Amino acid sequence: MNEQVSYQKINLQIEGMTCAACSARIEKVIGKMAGVHEIAVNLPMGSAALVLDAGTELKGEIIERIEKLGYSARSFEEASDSQPAIFGLGAKLVISALLTLPLLWAMVRHYTMTSSLWIPDLFLEPWFQWLLATPVQFAIGAPFYFNAWKAIKNKSANMDVLIVLSTTCAYLYSHYMTIHMLRSGGADPHAVYFETSAMIITAVLLGKWLEASAKERSMKTIHRLRRLSPQTVTIIRNEMQPEVISIKEVKIGDMLLILPGEVVPADGRVIRGRSAVDEAFITGESVPVEKRQYDRLIGGSVIRDEAITMQVTALGSQTALGKMIHLMEEAQGSKAEIGRYVDRIAAVFVPTVLVLALLTFCIWSLWLTPGDIKGALFKAIAVLVIACPCALGLATPTSILVGTSRALESGILFKEGKYVEQLQQIDIILMDKTGTLTHGTPRVTDVITDPGQEHRLLRLLAAAENGIEHPYAKAIVKEAVRRGLQVKETTSSQAITGLGVKARVDEHEILIGSRAFMNQAEISIQRFVPVTEQLEREGKTMLFAAVDGVPAGVIALMDTLKASTPQALRRLKKMGIIVVMVTGDHRKTANAIAERAGITTVYSEMLPQDKVHLVRTLQQKGKRVAMVGDGVNDAPALAAADIGIAVGTGSEIAKDAADVNLLHSDLGGVADAVVMSRKTMRNIRQNLIFALMYNVLAIPLAFMGLLTPWIAGTAMALSSVSVVTNASRLQKASWRN
Repeated sequence: MNEQVSYQKINLQIEGMTCAACSARIEKVIGKMAGVHEIAVNLPMGSAALVLDAGTELKGEIIERIEKLGYSARSFEEASDSQPAIFGLGAKLVISALLTLPLLWAMVRHYTMTSSLWIPDLFLEPWFQWLLATPVQFAIGAPFYFNAWKAIKNKSANMDVLIVLSTTCAYLYSHYMTIHMLRSGGADPHAVYFETSAMIITAVLLGKWLEASAKERSMKTIHRLRRLSPQTVTIIRNEMQPEVISIKEVKIGDMLLILPGEVVPADGRVIRGRSAVDEAFITGESVPVEKRQYDRLIGGSVIRDEAITMQVTALGSQTALGKMIHLMEEAQGSKAEIGRYVDRIAAVFVPTVLVLALLTFCIWSLWLTPGDIKGALFKAIAVLVIACPCALGLATPTSILVGTSRALESGILFKEGKYVEQLQQIDIILMDKTGTLTHGTPRVTDVITDPGQEHRLLRLLAAAENGIEHPYAKAIVKEAVRRGLQVKETTSSQAITGLGVKARVDEHEILIGSRAFMNQAEISIQRFVPVTEQLEREGKTMLFAAVDGVPAGVIALMDTLKASTPQALRRLKKMGIIVVMVTGDHRKTANAIAERAGITTVYSEMLPQDKVHLVRTLQQKGKRVAMVGDGVNDAPALAAADIGIAVGTGSEIAKDAADVNLLHSDLGGVADAVVMSRKTMRNIRQNLIFALMYNVLAIPLAFMGLLTPWIAGTAMALSSVSVVTNASRLQKASWRN
């Protein structure tokens, strides 16, 4: 499921692609290069996501090969803003439309029903139509000729080839008839078809402009993320006067002063001060979070109350914000499996269309209407235009593009487009308890030990847990501080994943953890069992402690369900998904929490390897399994599951192992992600059905002469427009079911 360490990923921006045949051609050629493990070209994004063998320096060679195919390629970092490109495309569209409208006005004389409408005499002059159509054909349409020539040179055929063939045939025939009429002194507007070539080019430009606009709307989220980081910061050097410098000069370890209302420029931790911090755009949490000494700061968040001093721990692409942007670009550049099937169809579509057009011309000119070269030619042109697979190529990637952008706005980050497809197939979701179903910030409720030893035990355990990142460790340290106890620092603490902590404090060997940890150390906890049974029935978690190999006491902790948990689980069950709790906690504690959450199936006292085994057992039974977790101990199961989902408060290791990251801690995001996945895939299927039915129905009509070339061109462009418009509906889709 997840990429192996023997591979590296790169992303390229590609310009010049016009249809699915282009993207398929690039995938075919680059995919055969040595060292290229995988390539996915995204047509609407104009991008390529590549997986290469680790240690290879292939980027330059790949770019050179793509350029030899007739396209331009560069890294994402070098790619320019798309606004100027959209503006230029829009300007061409306006000019082309203005030149084409008089031709369409004159065209109404071709039809009996509209032949009585008033038309300026000038518009009916063939030489005037020639003047209007020529700049559309050869100036505005020049890129089509350029791209078609590059495609032919590389022994391939794409949409540009179809457009050039169809429009040039219509233009040259009309040009010939215009010259003939000028020489003979006649002027028959029915004899020329300049509106056909001009309308096809204008309609295609309209489709391209709408595609570019849809892409730009979907990319706005990434643009906003990029703009979150400030360009200048205030640095504090050796306690001297603060100095304003460029963000590019900042190094890891630098001390920065952040004033109220300013944006945190990088990831770091609070050194001095205390303030409410707004992390809404990063995590989706609407309420500002209180930050104090040693707390983590996320780049892009906003300081609200008081100034703080922070130490930089990560910069640029290594920050949480930078990683989010990178993952979002990868998700929109990657391809769902359903898109790969479409590409295989599109790769052979254009050559098939050329053959069909040639057959159409031959059948009509030689058999059905012998000698009617003009009629046969225009039927062949209609087939060329109507059969273009633009809509087919846009059907999948446009929906993935819009869907993943909309998901990110809701705080859901898909690492790759294929996970959108896989999530909607899930049968079972395994849920970790602590930090996933619950807040993950438990508090100590009881300290059970020998009379008069409560403070001594708590002081030893707090020292052992000091510096450990687990929520239980933090709760014990916090309780010791609350009671006014001095908490020592120790460098000998060792966290044993899924079991507990082993440390040495004041020459004492300290063990604190689960029953399994005590059993593994062969320490009997039998004398504490009676008093803990009632506490466990109340939903409290028991941590057993031993000092120098002797059982010393029990710490009881209570963690409460997140307010969103019961509703989120009800939504998942309503969608037909089975929800199961998997936790390392004792059975009684796990059952108490599960009862409150509404979960009936519980696996308790599960070590990390047990969770992985459960995932694989369910998969062997034919189930598609998702795992939701937040801790280091969940990472193996997150990686083993068909889909791993990490919640926003989780560890970096869990987030790296997962396929989907929730940027907040609200479990409703899991249900939202499933709904989003289902709606996106439904949208893709609608697009594919429309695109395929369009071609299946339209080609026979064009062959029978029931579609004129300009109508075929308009219908072809509108098919692409309809696909883009349908995909754009996801921008306003509600994920609440």
